[in-house]
Amino acid sequence: MTHTAETFGTTLARPTRSDRIRRLSRLMAAGCLVTSVLLATAMVLYWALTPTHTLFGQAGIPHPPLTEIGASTRALAFSIAMVPLGTLISGLLSARRCFQAFAAGRIFAQESIQQLKAFAIAVAASALLKPLAGAALSVVLSLHNQPGAKTLALSLGSDTLLALIFAGTVAVIAWVMTEALEIDDENKQFV
Repeated sequence: MTHTAETFGTTLARPTRSDRIRRLSRLMAAGCLVTSVLLATAMVLYWALTPTHTLFGQAGIPHPPLTEIGASTRALAFSIAMVPLGTLISGLLSARRCFQAFAAGRIFAQESIQQLKAFAIAVAASALLKPLAGAALSVVLSLHNQPGAKTLALSLGSDTLLALIFAGTVAVIAWVMTEALEIDDENKQFV
């Protein structure tokens, strides 16, 4: 008696693709939430605890002051740094809602597609805001420096370009999903 692979590997024994999608989507939704909380917490700790000379060095300011910067300067700098990070966190929370919809089986639903679009837009906006926030931070941090030691540092890196390409890719995928949903709706009207 010969047995084929199909005899032993019934579809009941193997998880279906939709089961795998639901399971991974639940993990991704949790990951988006945890990442959002960790990013916000890390930003608070960074601006509260990092020594002044390190802050200035990372902001591209060559001449840090001899004394530590005050709490009001740190609070203002934190607020500026939170603009791109807050935008990214908003995007992660949109991604979380998208993954929650996937986990609930609403893969090609308008809700999940809209949340995916919102994620893409937030990632792109965050990538564009990050260099501007960095420039604003350099001005705020060097505001109390001696005349001639004030700094405006604008930094553009490959991470900005990669984030924009990633956001564009996700946006196109959401757009394709919208088209597929509309085609499916049209086909259902003919049946």
